[in-house]
Amino acid sequence: MQPRSPKIIYLLFFLSGAAGLIYEIVWIRYLVLIFGSTTNSIVAVIAAFLGGLAIGSLTFGKFVDNSNGKKLLKVYSNLEILIGLFSLLTLFLIPQIKNIYALFSDGSSQDFVLLFIKFLFTILVLIIPTFLMGATLPTLTKHLNLLKNRPQNAVSILYAVNTFGAVLGVLLSAFILIELFGLKTTLIFAALINFLIGAVAKTIKVPEIKSTIKINSQTDFLKLLTPKTSTVILAFSLSGLISIAYEVLWTRILTPTVGTVVYAFSEILALYLLGIAIGSLFYKNYAKIIKSNFLAFAFCEFAIGFFALGTVYLTSNQIAINKNLMVLVVLLPATIFMGLTFPAVIALIAKKEHLGKLVGLSYFANTIGSIAGGFLTSFFFLPKIGSSQSVILLSILNFLIAALFVSKEQKSKFKIPVFALTIIMLIFTAWLFGFKRNSLNENVTQWRINWAQEKGINYLFEEDEVASVFAYRDEKNLDQNLFLDGVPTTGRVGETKLMAHIPILLHRNPKDVLVIAFGMGTTFRSSLTHDIPTDVVELVPSVIDAFTLFHTDSNEVLSNPKGKIIINDGRNYVFLTKKKYDIVTIDPPPPFNAAGTTVLYSIDFYAEIAKKLRPGGIVSQWIWFGSRQDDISMAIKSFTEVFPHVLVFKSPQSTGGLFLEGSFEQIKMDEIKFSNFRSSSKPAKDLAEIYQDFTINEIPTLLIGDREDLTRLIQKAKPITDNEPNTEYFLLRKTFTNSPDLTKVENSQKFIDSIKVGR
Repeated sequence: MQPRSPKIIYLLFFLSGAAGLIYEIVWIRYLVLIFGSTTNSIVAVIAAFLGGLAIGSLTFGKFVDNSNGKKLLKVYSNLEILIGLFSLLTLFLIPQIKNIYALFSDGSSQDFVLLFIKFLFTILVLIIPTFLMGATLPTLTKHLNLLKNRPQNAVSILYAVNTFGAVLGVLLSAFILIELFGLKTTLIFAALINFLIGAVAKTIKVPEIKSTIKINSQTDFLKLLTPKTSTVILAFSLSGLISIAYEVLWTRILTPTVGTVVYAFSEILALYLLGIAIGSLFYKNYAKIIKSNFLAFAFCEFAIGFFALGTVYLTSNQIAINKNLMVLVVLLPATIFMGLTFPAVIALIAKKEHLGKLVGLSYFANTIGSIAGGFLTSFFFLPKIGSSQSVILLSILNFLIAALFVSKEQKSKFKIPVFALTIIMLIFTAWLFGFKRNSLNENVTQWRINWAQEKGINYLFEEDEVASVFAYRDEKNLDQNLFLDGVPTTGRVGETKLMAHIPILLHRNPKDVLVIAFGMGTTFRSSLTHDIPTDVVELVPSVIDAFTLFHTDSNEVLSNPKGKIIINDGRNYVFLTKKKYDIVTIDPPPPFNAAGTTVLYSIDFYAEIAKKLRPGGIVSQWIWFGSRQDDISMAIKSFTEVFPHVLVFKSPQSTGGLFLEGSFEQIKMDEIKFSNFRSSSKPAKDLAEIYQDFTINEIPTLLIGDREDLTRLIQKAKPITDNEPNTEYFLLRKTFTNSPDLTKVENSQKFIDSIKVGR
């Protein structure tokens, strides 16, 4: 029995939305290997994703106006099958992007040209499947309009079910599929969904549709752009810019509250999409309450601005609220009204005979605005204005759009009071941005700023395109710390000094050192005390500015001709550089399970480092005990899978973790070399800044095992790979299995003792 249209179409478009967001989540994760764990990886997918949607909707909007119902469903079926095919092709094409931009860079800088090349080829790889996705909405909208003859309702329901599907796609991929099957299989699963949709769509029974609408196939887009239509579409484009900017900004603002794990970003994205889906679904009821099309769109923009402004109030230390409730309140109200805007726009400009063109044109304008919003947020709003401050500024634009459309209303008795309220909010928000914006950072950071000011402690707060950075130094209490996106990253610890001293003293004659992750600059500074040329790679530009806060000799260190600071993603630098090193020392930023950290723990990464080592070179990895034993074991397993010779050193403090020293040649520890260091030497003095009862001569006493000892202990552990980032995607494992928490002293000591057993 053949299924009948249109109910089955809603189900298929729901599944299509799920597949689309599974692709987006997987693509974002793959692009971390290209852009690093930055806003740029999200913006790149947004640009490619929305760019393809825009071009597809615009192109097919013109095509579908000249098609009948039966032909439209065949077109839709083919579109879904092609989406699956070209999305599968990205599994091969995305890795090739690195090989292309490697022709233009040695990794020594992350300049505009390199970023442009990365963005360009990312868009070229993703443009075809996303173009085909964009074509599906006008195709199905036209088909359903031929059946029901209510364009705005057709758009609202389709948009809603597709977005509800997108919510499911986010949750399925991030919370279940990637952990169980890895990135590659998850993407293949999404492609199978597309193939299923295409197959089912071909079997749908379409009734004979006799359209009474006269279609002029010669009408082009320019002739449809009346002054009213042009104004509406431009406003909708600006609304798209603002909405995507809010998404990126809210992700930054909420990170200190929800954390840096992948599930936090997925939760934010899912709630953002859920709000849009709810709004779109309830447009029919909304239109019954506000019957004027101008006021309906104007009130949407007013509400988006009002609730966006409220998010600044909620997140800026103004009110105590439960963490999960805060995320819900921040995201849902504004996004519900975002979901109402698309059908509200269609109601304003709909012409039955040109519905496909107008839906396509509106979607095109909105998505082009969205692309611009992503880029503006990454390269202007975040580094130049700040996250909370940018939300305030953008809400002003919402109120301006609302005022414009209220002024165009001719009949409604609510025009004057709504206009007056909009102007009041506009003036208030402008005052807030002009005079109060610097006291309205998100609550965790604002609390720290207020605390530092009250105590008279030196501090720094900056935002850039990668992260927000807060750092302080309390001279009186010998306390200092560095926070990225509100999360503590590093403090005054001796392990960051040992990251330099251990491998340098193990190597028979090191000529140069590569440090991956600058942090407070401690490892970089310690390496230079050995008078060895040292390069350090840091992803977050503002982190370097905090160096002078932490070290009194910072100017001397920064002017040392043997030291070089490189702003780039560590993974990318290792891939791109033509240099060879004797020592590479790595300190992935905590938390251990944070999003993006596995790119510095994976087998694939260590294999790339191996290509940059000179004969006898040593790779040093500090494994901080910041998680469960099974996580730590997976990280160790990845290291031992690549390096045939490994020595294991413990930290002087049991909870401080392990130092893995790996090489392709046997590492022989020259204890005489260690013992010859005088207490007056620069390296010895450097270590003594932290340890009062432990000297550089005693480092050999920290040796607890080798590769054989580790292999015996972790033989059942799964290694971390780029395809299976197991320590990032851990929800099911940590829910249904138990493993000792190594942040507890007794557990970490047992783990260390179990390594020693074999010796």
